Amino acid sequence: MSFEEMKELPETYSDPDTNFYTQKPSYTAKEHDQPNIITGTEENEDWQNKKSQVAGRITSPIEDCIQEPGFLMSEEVQECIRDCVDCFQTCNQTLIRCLNMGGRHAKVEHLNLIMDCARICNTNTDFMLRNSLYYPQTCGLTADICDECGDVCDRFEEDFMKECASVCRRCAESCREMAR
Repeated sequence: MSFEEMKELPETYSDPDTNFYTQKPSYTAKEHDQPNIITGTEENEDWQNKKSQVAGRITSPIEDCIQEPGFLMSEEVQECIRDCVDCFQTCNQTLIRCLNMGGRHAKVEHLNLIMDCARICNTNTDFMLRNSLYYPQTCGLTADICDECGDVCDRFEEDFMKECASVCRRCAESCREMAR
């Protein structure tokens, strides 16, 4: 950026090379600028009825978003978390064995699918442990990816591939129940 261009920038311009933590805030909100999300005002009611463009679910009031520390998880949620962790571990172990075997086991498409399955299981575990509002959606995606990984792994003859397929299917079934 030239010196002439910099002179035209507003005073609140934030230099990308500047440390975020040392910058002073460019705007300090005043009390009257804050939206009223706690009371039942018209603004809050409008916000409550908006749909997420990505997930397609209705957003809830902010009070519902904040979870109590030490909330209790149902047995089904705990089982799904265990199945996701098992699938994450099994897929990572299978990935290593496939890389060592080479050949058709080490095809890029196959390895990417196993990595996708491991990563989505890890992400889904995180969403569920935090009791995220979006864990039903991540559970649905996890079920789809686990089903596909299970189908592909089942095409191989080796016992460790059959085991991976079985673990993926168990995880898919558990996640599908949570997605409902």
